[in-house]
Amino acid sequence: MKKASHKSFFFFLKNIHIRVTKYLFERDTFFATLWVFIFILLVKILPLPNINFFNPVIVAMEDFDFNDITYSKLKITEGDTLDNRIVIINIGDLDREGLALLINKTSSMGAKVIGLDVTLEGPRDPFKDSLIQDAINRNKNLILASRFHPGEGKEESVYVPNYFSQPDSKSGFVNFLSKEWATVRIWNPFLKIKQNSNSHEYQSFAAAIIGQYSASAFERLKKRNHSTEIINYSRKTNQYLVIDEATILNGNVEPGAIKDKIALLGYISSDPKKIEDKKYTPFNEELAGRSIPDMNGVVIQANIISMALDGKYITKLPLWATILIAVIIGWLHMSFFIHYYLENHIWFHLTAKIAQLISAILFVYLSMVLFSKFRIKLDMTLTLIVIVLAVDIIYFYEAFAVWLHKKFGYKTVFHQKYH
Repeated sequence: MKKASHKSFFFFLKNIHIRVTKYLFERDTFFATLWVFIFILLVKILPLPNINFFNPVIVAMEDFDFNDITYSKLKITEGDTLDNRIVIINIGDLDREGLALLINKTSSMGAKVIGLDVTLEGPRDPFKDSLIQDAINRNKNLILASRFHPGEGKEESVYVPNYFSQPDSKSGFVNFLSKEWATVRIWNPFLKIKQNSNSHEYQSFAAAIIGQYSASAFERLKKRNHSTEIINYSRKTNQYLVIDEATILNGNVEPGAIKDKIALLGYISSDPKKIEDKKYTPFNEELAGRSIPDMNGVVIQANIISMALDGKYITKLPLWATILIAVIIGWLHMSFFIHYYLENHIWFHLTAKIAQLISAILFVYLSMVLFSKFRIKLDMTLTLIVIVLAVDIIYFYEAFAVWLHKKFGYKTVFHQKYH
């Protein structure tokens, strides 16, 4: 007689429950799981020689994040919605005289805040320098771009102000403190640096603009008190109003297009092969082995400002939560694997590989849903590494446990000849 479908389903669940929990509280399950984490820690901290062969793989994995899939493949953006608070003005190939004219023209159109995303370092032509200095002095709503060079090793960090900065000028460091080849995912709103027993806090370019535009958004940012923020990318270049420098200088702009808005003056390249001032972002179509950066720096700044004004920050779970999740899930998988290893060994490898594949898909999907729907970043990388290593660690642990059993009478489930 055929069982009812609901009875078959409950039988299946009961069977899975037994296979997961039978060895869950065995001492061997606990220690085998511990071995996985010890192995990961040793690989992390020990200086391993002759690993140059693996450098490309190491670099690729170092810059990999599962949540990038939500941007590059699932196209998670604000749709066709423009951020009407921000206007990007392409500076093109303007020299300092042209920039001075552009700043004055933009200001005359009623921009509430002007951000000049150009690092002006050192003197050039005296006449042109005098023009841009005058434009900077006259427009008190202008935010200048400076740079911050973090020290390496024993070197002290160096803050490089904009050449035209005055005591009353407003500025912020415009560069991102990640490696040049890395995807820009992190933003440092403020940096507190101790130099010669004195502590000084520097603000980023985006933070300075936010503070000038919205006191409430700036206060919300300060209250978060985070040294780093994950950038919540919401728009590509075509999702901001971009105006060419010639259009501004010739006055061919609709009334109100810039009035009371944030005007970001920076370089925009419409040619994907021109990578000046372009960075890698999660929007990049290639998740690995990238060769062409995909977004201009001024557009990244616009995304940061949009995030802060909307208050749509991303919450990253703390490291202890990431480790705890990896421990619990790794422990459950280890119990399941040990059950098959001991009692159904002929099916062990097939079952383990299927379980690893299903778990990888499930947990990556879960992290993507949390990221895209709730703006919660759950890093499942450690969990997936634990699941992958668990199968091989069982063999090492079995040999060790059986040796302890024969030598010292250590009680272990592995001395039983199930397989």
